[in-house]
Amino acid sequence: MKKILILGGIIIFVLTSIILKAQKLETKPWEYNLNVELNDTVLYVNVNLKACKTANWNKDYFLFNRYIKIDKASLNNKPLTYTRSNDTLYFKSPKSEEINISLNYKIPCSLSESSKIIKAHGNNRFAYPAQLDTNQIFCERYSKYYPVIYDNFSNYKAKITVPNSYKVYSEYLETKIKIAENKHIYTYNFFDEDLRFFITKSDIFQSKKAKKNDDTYFEFNFLPKYKRLLSVNNNTPKYTTDINQMDSLYSVIVNRSAMAMHWYNKNLWKQDIDTLPFVETGILGLAVNMRSFILFDRSLMNMEVLDNYAFSHEIGHFWIGYNIQYLSKGFYFLSESLNEYTNLLFYESWAGKTEFENAIKNKTNMQYSDKEFFTTTFEQVLNQRNGDLKYELIYNKGVVFAHELRKMIGKEKFLKIIRDTYNKPDKYITLTDFENSIKQNECWQEYLKLFEMNL
Repeated sequence: MKKILILGGIIIFVLTSIILKAQKLETKPWEYNLNVELNDTVLYVNVNLKACKTANWNKDYFLFNRYIKIDKASLNNKPLTYTRSNDTLYFKSPKSEEINISLNYKIPCSLSESSKIIKAHGNNRFAYPAQLDTNQIFCERYSKYYPVIYDNFSNYKAKITVPNSYKVYSEYLETKIKIAENKHIYTYNFFDEDLRFFITKSDIFQSKKAKKNDDTYFEFNFLPKYKRLLSVNNNTPKYTTDINQMDSLYSVIVNRSAMAMHWYNKNLWKQDIDTLPFVETGILGLAVNMRSFILFDRSLMNMEVLDNYAFSHEIGHFWIGYNIQYLSKGFYFLSESLNEYTNLLFYESWAGKTEFENAIKNKTNMQYSDKEFFTTTFEQVLNQRNGDLKYELIYNKGVVFAHELRKMIGKEKFLKIIRDTYNKPDKYITLTDFENSIKQNECWQEYLKLFEMNL
């Protein structure tokens, strides 16, 4: 089975991986060896983790999903003694400089079994270790499906085994794919922050469509659907079952994507992306740029969403949002708010100033949020953590603060600050980098005014 590639993008990300590895990091890179196998509806996981203590070592714990029952655990070849509190696992660190931890466990990946597990804990406010839909599984370290400590890059050696009727999508090139005993074995070897992967039945997609626009091929893996949403007028949805209209919808996706890539290449910096695949998923609420493809919830694959610039937001992540220090101050502002506001500047380029201003107004009033409206300060936005101050701040109030900065300094200087901050593939971006770019562009006083606002 041939893996879908983004040739130009892969070169960039491989170089990024090599250079980032050479950076001086606060924590020595951990060494992960992960074996994941899908058998029926269960992921069987074996993790071997090697870490070396540093002078300021204080990592006698790691983050690990509370819903996972550990079958076997060892520390330096002896049984691991540990305690757990919510999504944190504590252990007593050995005196030796090197730590070797091994864990064996299972993750049930059916909706019925995962619901039972969550219910048994009596609290559903924590995320399950995998996001699920029939025949599809998505895993990333934010859900702590394996032991992690944030803010450190690691060396990953991973093997993901699936039945031959399934396919694995990941951010990185697999080293190889082996076919054995009706199974496909994907092997990965890379240096980064996470091992994210998407497992799906391979025969559930409609025939893949590939079209070329300028220098990029667009490939689509659509789930079967007898109707698609075209628009919503006066809160009334309008659907179509007409094949020609659906094909027209796909063409709009291609054209808008091509427009977005052209705009980002022109206004930020040039990236050569040979192939851009879109993969549709039934996992609700999942829309993510996985570097080598874009994964989209099927409810987003409609004209209404296209008109609200969701696709171009994920395309924008090719330029803005990677290699940003997780859980550091300003993380969500740097990775999401600035990306979304830059995306709105692209939206303005084709929808016009009036529609752009309406979009900003909707962000200000949290128009598309089911949460109550409230004002907030820029300091609160910079200290945003997932789940704090309502998640919608990432896409709403942070975007509005970015708009206030742009109004004070102008569009061209704002985009220059974005370029100066993010066009550094060998850099682990922090809030300090963004603020240094603001100072270098002589906009510091305007930036400080954001801290005096309530929006």
